[in-house]
Order: sequence, then structure tokens, then C-alpha cells
Amino acid sequence: MASWSLLHWLLAGNMGLLVLVGLVLCGLHRQQQRDFKALDGRIAALDGNHQAISRSAIGMGRRVKELEGRLQKVQKSALAPQADDRIYHQASRLAGMGASAAELVENCGMARGEAELLVSLKRPH
Repeated sequence: MASWSLLHWLLAGNMGLLVLVGLVLCGLHRQQQRDFKALDGRIAALDGNHQAISRSAIGMGRRVKELEGRLQKVQKSALAPQADDRIYHQASRLAGMGASAAELVENCGMARGEAELLVSLKRPH
């Protein structure tokens, strides 16, 4: 068998180095694929979380809008003069002019006890 020259040794070394580099690259490629799959899973989970948060925010927005509408109705009804308020105002004015409890019951439709209380409050001392 003939001895190898320096050129043969360099070629064999380079071939071995190329094989080694190829194996390292294959390992890195496999690792990269695993990392990509893991990242895809994370992205899918984050996307699901984002969608859930979006649906929740939309639901909360609808609920806030509904509550604002209800609040406006309550505010309007609280600020609007009530029929009972007008009746009590009229009864108070009549009692101040000297009307009796019976007259307040008859004219304003008040309960007898309310009319007597209002007359006693408006009666001069």
C-alpha cells in the first residue's frame, strides 16, 4: 500500500470536516424546527387569549352602554317633577292658606294621616 501524500491527508481532513459541519448543521436545523413549533404553539395560545380578551372587552362595552342608558333614564325620572310632588306642593299651599285636613283629603286625594300631619305643620303656633 502506498503511503498517503500531504495532499491526500488534507483532502481526507477536509472531507471529515465537511461531514462534521453537515452533522452540526442538521442538528441545528432540527433544533430550529422544534423552536419554530414551540413558537407556533405560543402564538396560537396568545391568539386565543387575545380573542378572548377582545370578546370580553366587547361584552363589557355593551354592558357599560346598557348601564349608561339605564342611568340616563333614572336621572331623567329623578329630575322630572313627579305627580306626587305637585300634589304635595298644592296640599302644602292649601294647608298654609288654612285648609282643613278633610279638604286636603277631598281636593288632593291624600291619606287622612298625611293631611292631618301637613295641617299641623302649617298651622300657626
